[in-house]
Amino acid sequence: MAQCSQCGNILTGSPKFCPSCGTPVNADSGGARTATTEQSKAHTRRVGTILFPIVIAAGLGLFFIYVNPSEHSVIGDQPKVEEAIVYDTVDIQMVDIVVRDEGDELVFPLAELKRSRLVRFEYKTKTTTRPVLAYVAPNGKLVTAISVSEHCGSSRFKLNGTQILCAQCPSRWDMLTMEAYACCAKYYPDPIPSRVVGDDVHVAKLVIEQWAGRL
Repeated sequence: MAQCSQCGNILTGSPKFCPSCGTPVNADSGGARTATTEQSKAHTRRVGTILFPIVIAAGLGLFFIYVNPSEHSVIGDQPKVEEAIVYDTVDIQMVDIVVRDEGDELVFPLAELKRSRLVRFEYKTKTTTRPVLAYVAPNGKLVTAISVSEHCGSSRFKLNGTQILCAQCPSRWDMLTMEAYACCAKYYPDPIPSRVVGDDVHVAKLVIEQWAGRL
């Protein structure tokens, strides 16, 4: 239905002038408006066609990240020392070990770690004593970490299934992502880098000394 381009009055029939304001009526104005409307609809459809797959892909990406969170940044760079391991639901307890002091590094046998699965040692810095743990993750990666949860003060942990558990409180975290499943969410054993040289695991003293905590 045609409208006056000046006042918007609805035009009936085929008047040459708007009966309301006297503005000359362009016979093609209704058609022009119709064409413009169709062009707008077509543009909207094109934009929708482009955006729909982008929105779907973004949604799937966020879902994948939620279901399969990435490894902790430090653990992601750690070496793989075994094939995939399936841990059962029986708690694997920490085993205290003695490490060798080799200049700037602390060294212990990889075979000892593979045998015990979860080991712990202490390093005395100039000002304090720092506990350090090491375990083999379910995907076979070597993980070394400061063996402390500052929130509850625990320095001892255990393994069960795909998780590392605090021995003092209900806190537990995924062994690869450090995603929390209970309290002390951000106070997991803090991963630190290490390396494998021959048959030994090497941890730099400086990394342990410079660890400042998270509280």
